[in-house]
Amino acid sequence: MTGPFKHALACAATLLLSLGTHAVAHAGDITLFEDVDLRGRAVNLRETTDDLSRMGFNDKVSSILVRSGTWDVCTDAGFRGNCRTLGPGEYRSLPGMNDAISSVRESGRGDGYNPGRPGRDPDRGNGGYGRGSTLEVYSGAGQNGGSARLNRDTDDFVSIGFNDRTTSIVIYNGYWQLCSDSNYNGMCRVFGPGRHDDLGRGLDGRVSSARMVDEREARRQQQYENQYQRPQYEQPQYPQYQQPQYQQRGAILLFPDAGMRGEPLALDRNAEDLVRYNFNDRASSIVVNEGQWEVCSDSNFHGRCEVIGPGEYGRLNGLENKISSLRRVR
Repeated sequence: MTGPFKHALACAATLLLSLGTHAVAHAGDITLFEDVDLRGRAVNLRETTDDLSRMGFNDKVSSILVRSGTWDVCTDAGFRGNCRTLGPGEYRSLPGMNDAISSVRESGRGDGYNPGRPGRDPDRGNGGYGRGSTLEVYSGAGQNGGSARLNRDTDDFVSIGFNDRTTSIVIYNGYWQLCSDSNYNGMCRVFGPGRHDDLGRGLDGRVSSARMVDEREARRQQQYENQYQRPQYEQPQYPQYQQPQYQQRGAILLFPDAGMRGEPLALDRNAEDLVRYNFNDRASSIVVNEGQWEVCSDSNFHGRCEVIGPGEYGRLNGLENKISSLRRVR
């Protein structure tokens, strides 16, 4: 055997060994048992199974052994219904899911993290944007109930069968913006890595879209929230609201003149372009009756933006006669 041929053969063997080792290291392995304590008839899986009835094992699982990988086990076929995520370990009983599992899939998370069990802590994740970011939404509090996993922006939760169902979430990396309306409209809030059991007023059970955002957006939100806590917002007094010169009532009132004078524009919803209301660049004073509002100098909530809470704003300083859009942020 010639020298060059020996060298080529050795390289090929090394490559095959490397590929084989890589495949073994990353292949998931789960065994389903018919009885508790890992007993009875068993089925071993190394790939996704969307309907266990095809294997004669539907609604028969009472215990599970996960040798490797991270797996989702769900009560309905097609990974629907109540789903739980299991990392490597022994699950000798399945409270709430005994004899109820119909589909199983490897989640591909690869970090062994499972809410409520030992493993990687998502609160220690890196604040990336997009790359490796995962959002898991749950229909029940405390990461219980049905779930769905997102790895990309989703502008309408109807498409994943999860519209207005989210009450708790887990973020494994990065930052996500959750919104009450589709296409990232309505009330929106940014969440960072970790478990979130309280989505806040306006989002609990009302999430319709979600997208990955830069960490700077989270910092910006925190600045707004700090601003919301200013004392003058807590017990506002609005004596002139009862005056007869205007009858409109709304969450926010825009006045064409300083000092809350002139005929106001009353709004209870977001306005992405005040041109539609014939009020673009006309607001000189504002009254906020409820909520916190972001007012911006450009349409679609761009340009210079400021957040204001309940109270009277007789002059708008740098934004006087320059407001083109506004939205409620809390």
